[in-house]
Amino acid sequence: MLGLLGARTRNALLSSGTTVAYGPRQTVIRQGEQSHHVVIPLSGTLKVMVDTEFGRPILLALRGPGDILGEMSVFEGRQRSANVQTCTSVRAKLVGKAQLNEFLDRHPDVWRAVASSLSTRLHWANSRRAEILTCPAPLRVGRVLADIVQRHGRRTADGWVLDLSLTQAEIASLTGVALSTFEKTTQRLHRLGVLRSEYRRIVVGDLGALLRFSNLADRNPYQYGVEGTDVAQS
Repeated sequence: MLGLLGARTRNALLSSGTTVAYGPRQTVIRQGEQSHHVVIPLSGTLKVMVDTEFGRPILLALRGPGDILGEMSVFEGRQRSANVQTCTSVRAKLVGKAQLNEFLDRHPDVWRAVASSLSTRLHWANSRRAEILTCPAPLRVGRVLADIVQRHGRRTADGWVLDLSLTQAEIASLTGVALSTFEKTTQRLHRLGVLRSEYRRIVVGDLGALLRFSNLADRNPYQYGVEGTDVAQS
């Protein structure tokens, strides 16, 4: 969202609110609570989780620098619909509802950035839903891995490294497959030399092979990832 704003407007927004710091695996927003602020990450990565009625938490998305979190419940005056937890150390701005509304009144162009951000999320969610209904499970696993490693991973000499605080069960829930299916697919990718898995760490050594495995080689929608961006320096 912040990347869609002009420098003056972005700096004005970042000068409001309160700057906070979180360590890894801290809860930033709690599902069901009644709170009245948005969270704008400046650095680090967060995960959006939902507690289901059957007791199994589901990973919905990952968020990073420049995103806005919690705006829907603030605009609608409803309880938080999901948990937001840190995957890494995170610096963020907390902007209260009154402050945010006042800022939006003074900068109506920001509404377009917020709407664009929401539209991008809806497009991503619709794509995932269509894939769950139509794509074989291994392709879904490959596509989600390609997505998150490029958005939230680090490019190194060994490949793309995803070293967030994520479990295999969480990533499996994001792809809409059972944990056993996710494990079988990653084991297959390991045998093919595409990736290797360690404790809460995934290294994609051959991104091109992962894209080919996922039928994305000719139409890669994931090549706009954030590589270590820190919007606090913007």
